[in-house]
Amino acid sequence: MYKIPPKKKFGQNFLTDQSIVEKIILSAGDLENKSVIEIGGGSGNLTKHLLKAKPKKLLVIEIDKDYDEILSKILGNSSIETKLISKDILNTDIYSFFLEPPIIFGNLPYNISTKILAKLLTEENGEPKWDKLLLMFQLEVANRIVAKPHTKQYGRLSLFSQFYSFPSLEFRISKNSFFPVPKVESALVKFKNNSENQAKYNRILFHDIIKKSFQGRRKMLKNTLTNYGDIFKLMKLCGIPENSRPENITLKQFCELTRAIEQSME
Repeated sequence: MYKIPPKKKFGQNFLTDQSIVEKIILSAGDLENKSVIEIGGGSGNLTKHLLKAKPKKLLVIEIDKDYDEILSKILGNSSIETKLISKDILNTDIYSFFLEPPIIFGNLPYNISTKILAKLLTEENGEPKWDKLLLMFQLEVANRIVAKPHTKQYGRLSLFSQFYSFPSLEFRISKNSFFPVPKVESALVKFKNNSENQAKYNRILFHDIIKKSFQGRRKMLKNTLTNYGDIFKLMKLCGIPENSRPENITLKQFCELTRAIEQSME
């Protein structure tokens, strides 16, 4: 039995509840003959279950080299094609190992979870090369990802996530399901790919608009986007009421506003 103390610098909270691991696998659907990536293999609890699901290929990324021996042994005992990469996910071209879009699993460190999500959602010039994402977040972050307009949780992260994908909060995960036990509850969020918005709207401009909009969350949009010309006219063109605040504007309206602003700049 391996006893490697979890490291704070890597934000390690390992999922130990086998029933939750099984629920995560079920949430992904059929994995047989699919390409799969696991972010943060750790001690291999999820890795073992992924191998049992009989994927075509499994790539495990684990930044902590202390777990190389454990994970190599788990992967080496399988007849499935596997690969272990001891690198930082934020600096790794994970898609170069696959010919088809993989399904990606991850128990993400709380402190960099949104950075990892941003990398996955915007990889390869905004053209995601993944099939599905099944990622664990702090519950508060998960609620923000799936939030709808007119709620306190709705904001830049909601719009960013929903521009690139169809996210759904699958289930909550008790903090007692992890070791060491974190101070907060977690949740599994499933992301289904959505490439339609990227094809129709300028994603760089969209990013800029939602960033500026939510820098003044309680301010009216017409007062925060003044550097885009006659913003009131453009808002009216998109059916956005004059006194709207960013938290009350839908993703579709922000997308249409992005297009209107882009056209006005031509």
